[in-house]
Amino acid sequence: MPSIVRAAPITNQVTKRLVVLGDSYSDPNYDTTNGLPSTPNWAEILVSRGRAVSMVNYARSGATALDYANAPAQSTFKKQLDLFLANPRYGDDDITVVYLGYNDIARSTDARWSNLIQSKADFRVGVDRLLTAGAARDKRRLLIVAVHDWSKKPNSRAEYLPRTREWLTFTYDFVNKRRATHKGMICVNVFRRFNDVVLRPQLYGLNNVRTADPARAATTALYYNTSHFGAKGQTILANEFSSAFDLVCRTR
Repeated sequence: MPSIVRAAPITNQVTKRLVVLGDSYSDPNYDTTNGLPSTPNWAEILVSRGRAVSMVNYARSGATALDYANAPAQSTFKKQLDLFLANPRYGDDDITVVYLGYNDIARSTDARWSNLIQSKADFRVGVDRLLTAGAARDKRRLLIVAVHDWSKKPNSRAEYLPRTREWLTFTYDFVNKRRATHKGMICVNVFRRFNDVVLRPQLYGLNNVRTADPARAATTALYYNTSHFGAKGQTILANEFSSAFDLVCRTR
């Protein structure tokens, strides 16, 4: 079942409900299931700030855009969508976020992910299911995330850079094409933001953006472990999404 978070009613909310589909970067149970200190992710931070009245979160650590046989529950985009679209009950101003791609980029040594062709195809199908369900219609908005550079994480491999570039090119092209008929679809450029974080870390209060540093991941280090941001990085993510929510307000 998805994780559901509710906040106290507010008077200046951007949306009544935030719907999240994604992987460990958005999974509210990532820290507890991995024995890590409790660290709110970007989506939980937005709810705590009052940017949404409630959230329904289907994200699962390890989830991929590519669908495959015998995948664990919620571990593919399709499985998350099947749960949500069984009874979406879209509100009049819901925001849906699709934040996937990291695990498809990383699994380059698995034959199913030797290239990204099927991952991209399954991602297209999934987003089109959301569009058909009305995710970007009227005052609702569908946010598609351009992932940050996976080749810059602490345990990067050489193939991550071209695979990240391929995924980003696909993401930008796909969003641009769909926006021709679905103006309520928006790209959240996490890639651009975290390129700036790496180039100008001091501007964000950071002095380590290259290596895992769990002791300082809530203050001056970007990565908690070899693949994941700590509290500081998740806050920067939340700020980027908050800016996207501001754009939503201006386009409704």
